[in-house]
Amino acid sequence: MSKITVEWIPVEERLPEIVTEDGSSDYILLSFDNFNLPAIGRYEEDEDGDGNFFEGDEDRSCLSYGLIVNAWMPMIKPYRKEDE
Repeated sequence: MSKITVEWIPVEERLPEIVTEDGSSDYILLSFDNFNLPAIGRYEEDEDGDGNFFEGDEDRSCLSYGLIVNAWMPMIKPYRKEDE
């Protein structure tokens, strides 16, 4: 059995890749500077290249709630039973 290692990526090092035509990333795991629990969210950029993090499918950014994203990581694949 192989072990998967996924590391947090500080936002100062790299931002998530935009993968949709409307300027959004895939869902990612968010870490916050001022909150203890991580959250599932996404990163979006506008036409000017300015970006914000959003929890889940929220329309308001994390920052608008006072949440400061300090790092992120890609989501791991969900468990699927192997074919027998």
